[in-house]
Amino acid sequence: MEQCCGTCKWHKNENISDGGVCVNGDSDYCADWTGYDDSCEEWEERDETM
Repeated sequence: MEQCCGTCKWHKNENISDGGVCVNGDSDYCADWTGYDDSCEEWEERDETM
């Protein structure tokens, strides 16, 4: 799995066409708009069972 914002459990879609928002308090990008292909050191795999 590619480690990018689009596959991270902390990337929340805000119904915008170009990305979402990072909600990981440990990330330098917390509360920032993030694109699908952006990435950071705090990436965690999304749990698709939720």
